[in-house]
Amino acid sequence: MRMKFLIASLAAVVFTVQGALAQIKIGYTNIEMILAYMPETEQMNKDLQIYANKLDKELQVEQDYFQLKMNEYTELSKANKLLPADDEKRQYELMKLDSSLRRKQAVQEQQLQAMQQELIAPTLDKLQKAIDEISKTEGYTYVLNQSTSTGVSTILFGPESDNLTEKIFTKLGVAIPKELQGENPPPPGQ
Repeated sequence: MRMKFLIASLAAVVFTVQGALAQIKIGYTNIEMILAYMPETEQMNKDLQIYANKLDKELQVEQDYFQLKMNEYTELSKANKLLPADDEKRQYELMKLDSSLRRKQAVQEQQLQAMQQELIAPTLDKLQKAIDEISKTEGYTYVLNQSTSTGVSTILFGPESDNLTEKIFTKLGVAIPKELQGENPPPPGQ
């Protein structure tokens, strides 16, 4: 009697696990590739470059001033035209300028990253909506990104029928690049 109960319990567990697994449907895509071909990304990159150039011009003024002060100090120092107190004062001024320049470079990098996040957010939202719609329509429980941002594949094997990349291109209204049809090579520039 106990053996029948154990066998029945084990069968119930196996059927429950099989039923749960049958309900899970996993798809995958290559988000970086899709982003590389979206027209919004091209415009974002142009806008980001314009912003980066503006920041670089602002920083260049300070870099030029620092270089001017460094050259003055070097010339005076080589010619032995500095008294010890003046030498120390100029070195201190150069250290302050260098420190200020480094801080501004760090702030500039943060501003550039913030701008990039701001500019890409609408594109990522659009991409996510397309993924959500396809997932819902086709009954996917999970959709994974095929590779990391460095291009390392994280999906080592998966049925091509669960590769949603081309469907997402179509949903977004982005022409599927000829070199991608039936394959998944890296996006342009890689």
